[in-house]
Amino acid sequence: MLLSRDRVALDAVGLAILKDLGSNDAIMKTPIFQQEQISRAIELGLGASAPEDIELISDGADGEEYARRLSEILRTQA
Repeated sequence: MLLSRDRVALDAVGLAILKDLGSNDAIMKTPIFQQEQISRAIELGLGASAPEDIELISDGADGEEYARRLSEILRTQA
């Protein structure tokens, strides 16, 4: 479950999950913050504009490990 007041951050994390699981070429080959909907939302000032603006929090050890993996994807696929 993902929760946030920042819809851009949610979309970015969702894309990180898709990249982690494997997806279509449009998602896999385009950096997260260069995806059309994300870059347009950033232009409009609607939310997070970089991976550093996103904090992933979990309630357990397994979730913390997955959050670290997603954070790495966000940083390397920005």
